[in-house]
Amino acid sequence: MSENPEQPPRVAVIGAGTMGAGIAQVFARAGCRVTLWSRSESTLAAARATVPDDVRCTRSLAEALEGADVVSENVAEIVALKQDILATAEAAVTPECLLTTNTSSVPITLLGTALEHPGRFLGMHWFNPAPVMPLVELVAGAATDAAAMTRAESLTRRLGKLPVVVRADVPGFVVNRIQYAVLREVLHLVESGVTSVEDADLAVRTTLAPRWAACGPLELMDLAGLDVVQQVSGILMPELSNAAEVPKSVSKLVADGALGAKSGRGFYPWTPERTARVKAHRDAVVSRLTAEGGGDDD
Repeated sequence: MSENPEQPPRVAVIGAGTMGAGIAQVFARAGCRVTLWSRSESTLAAARATVPDDVRCTRSLAEALEGADVVSENVAEIVALKQDILATAEAAVTPECLLTTNTSSVPITLLGTALEHPGRFLGMHWFNPAPVMPLVELVAGAATDAAAMTRAESLTRRLGKLPVVVRADVPGFVVNRIQYAVLREVLHLVESGVTSVEDADLAVRTTLAPRWAACGPLELMDLAGLDVVQQVSGILMPELSNAAEVPKSVSKLVADGALGAKSGRGFYPWTPERTARVKAHRDAVVSRLTAEGGGDDD
C-alpha cells in the first residue's frame, strides 16, 4: 500500500449497502481512488446517489480488485460468503495489499482461515453512519501481523478517523461489548417495570450520554473517586442483570414483526418522517460532539 500522501491508495470496497457506500465516501473524501462493488444493480444505483462522483461503481469483482492496495469487505454477516469473497480477493491482489473485513460479529480468526496468507488480514469495524462516526475498531486475528495492524492504524488516521486497537479477537470487540452490557441492564429495568421505555431513554440521553461524551467511564470513575466507586460497586454489582439469554422484550417484538424503524414499529412507532428526523438529529449531534471534543492525550 502506498504510504506517500501524494499517491493515495487504491481501495476496493466490496459490498455497496449502507455500510459499504458510507465507507466508500470516507475513502474517497480522503483522496483515495475507490471502486465500489456489488452484485446487485439496484444496490449500486442506491449507492451512486450517496457516494462522490469519483467513486467508480461496478458489478465486476475482478474490476473492483484490480490494482487494489486496500480491500474493505462489507458483505452480509454470513461466514461462508465473507470467506469466499476474501479468498477471491486474496487471489486477485498483490501480496502487499491490505485485506480488511467490516464485521461486528464474525471472529476475525475464523474468517482468516480461508486465506493462504492471513498475516495481512484484520478487522476494520466501522460504525453507522460511517461518514459521521469518528471511530474505527482495528481487530487483530490470531494470525494478523503487527505490521498489518500498524498499516491499518496509519490508514485510519489518514482517513480522519480515530483507531481503537482491539488486541484480542473477542466476540463484539470493544464497543459492542460495552453497548450490549448497558442495553442488557436498560432492558432489564424496563421489563421489570422499574421504568418505562421513554424514561430509560431519557435517563441515558440527558445524563449518561453527555457525561460519557465529555469523559470516558474510567475517567469519570477517577473523577468520582475510586473509594466511592468501590463502595457503590459493593451495593450495585450483585443487583445488576447477568442474564445470558436474548431479552424477552426484544424477542417478542421481533416475533411480532416489529423490527424498529425499518418496519414502522419497535419500542416506538416510526413513520418515514420521524425516522429521517431522528437520524438527522443523531448525525448532527455526533458531528458536533466530535468537532468539539476528541479528548486529550495529556
